[in-house]
Amino acid sequence: MPTKSAPRPSKPSAHPVRDAADALYRSARESCHQHERLTRVLAHGAEEMEFRAVCEVAVLCDRFLAEQMAFYETAAAAGRGREPEDWWHAANGLWMASREYGRRQAGSDSVGARFKRHTAAQLGEITMEYELELSARMALKQAITVYGTLRPDAN
Repeated sequence: MPTKSAPRPSKPSAHPVRDAADALYRSARESCHQHERLTRVLAHGAEEMEFRAVCEVAVLCDRFLAEQMAFYETAAAAGRGREPEDWWHAANGLWMASREYGRRQAGSDSVGARFKRHTAAQLGEITMEYELELSARMALKQAITVYGTLRPDAN
């Protein structure tokens, strides 16, 4: 069984805010990709084992997105640096969209867990929470597109 290697030491960055935003961008892109994959697996009616595996990857990507969001928040609080104004707005837009997506996702998870067995009225609340999460994911995709256009090297 392979052993876990030690984390690679980071060298100081000349652009810590940009690097944090780039990492947030990549995490957000991967999170959206994995949720799209989950949707495709559900549409195909995949077996339980595949469904569980895809769910685990999506959850892991969401956790990394939350971590990168917090990292960007800390880096951005230290100051913008010399990056252009349009980039700064796109990076903050990506951060805000990530934050809203995380908030909406937590809301739909909460209502889904609360109403394992539900009435027709509660189904409306569950549906609304999931639609709000989907809307937040669409806004996140738009923020990803804007950021990626300004920072094609972030890939």
